[in-house]
Amino acid sequence: MAKVVSFIIQKGGCGKTTTTANTAGYLAMHGFQVLAVDMDPQGNLTQHMGYDTESLDHSILDLFEGQYGFDEVILQRNETLHLLPNNLKTASAEFSLQKNSLNPDFLLRDVLAPVMNRYDYVLLDCPPAIGLFSINALAASTEFVLVVSPEFFPMKAIKPLYETFRMVKSKLNHSLQFNGIIMTMCDFRTRHSQEVRSILKKNFPHKLYNAYIRMNVSLKEASSYGQTIFEYNPHSFGAFDYQNFAEEFIRDHHKNICKKQYYQQKFETLSPGEQNQIIMFAEQSLSAFVKNGIDNADDDSSVLHEALVVERNKVLEKLFPYRMNNLVEDQS
Repeated sequence: MAKVVSFIIQKGGCGKTTTTANTAGYLAMHGFQVLAVDMDPQGNLTQHMGYDTESLDHSILDLFEGQYGFDEVILQRNETLHLLPNNLKTASAEFSLQKNSLNPDFLLRDVLAPVMNRYDYVLLDCPPAIGLFSINALAASTEFVLVVSPEFFPMKAIKPLYETFRMVKSKLNHSLQFNGIIMTMCDFRTRHSQEVRSILKKNFPHKLYNAYIRMNVSLKEASSYGQTIFEYNPHSFGAFDYQNFAEEFIRDHHKNICKKQYYQQKFETLSPGEQNQIIMFAEQSLSAFVKNGIDNADDDSSVLHEALVVERNKVLEKLFPYRMNNLVEDQS
């Protein structure tokens, strides 16, 4: 069964859509079956994935209203990444959905239930407000991630959202878990960004991701071209940061654990000279980032170590091709 994860904060402009799109793109690129769901009637995730919201034949609204089936609405961006699109028609139908549905808080849950075994991850891009569609996202999710930029208003939004989480967990979705907090749009040269991270560390010591997303022009450019950062500029800071986040995000997933163990075992079978050569290639891949430095000194070692392991495994993948699905099936 898929992990269903909401990326949420009741404030616009914090990077929810960018985080959803690039996390989905990275996971799909590495063999996970991913469904990205645009729960925001503004349709920003749909646009980020390269689709024109005004010319959609169908949208998630058709599923909520029972007009069409899942396979008629889904957009298959590639073999491993699918999208449930959205547009402004859904916003105009919010009142009627609330009024005419027997269980308006479970519209999304009921849509996803028949297809949960198709995917490893279902990632939900939530609207910047706590309303029908955000409640639906949380009611359908196994967990959620807070997306916080280092500014005053996103920080103020955390407490009421956490209260909403407690309400949803107690009344609608007992299994809902708070996964963690990802900081976006960071510039740790500023005191304010440093102070916000310190506050989050103090209040959520086990929930704040080590990875963080720095300000990066390529991230904005990628969205305007309808691409993930890994398609648009895989050598950018944005790609580096989202790779680190995605790897941390999936660290406990069974398939990911198997894959990392596989490459660790392969690495240990090599001679010291071969190991050093592979590490050298991995370090060269990181050099573009390392020479510019990591902005947050506190997290340097952990972030760079994880990034180096990822780059090392990319080299190993060329030497020892990994067939994720077959290997997992063989081990299970």
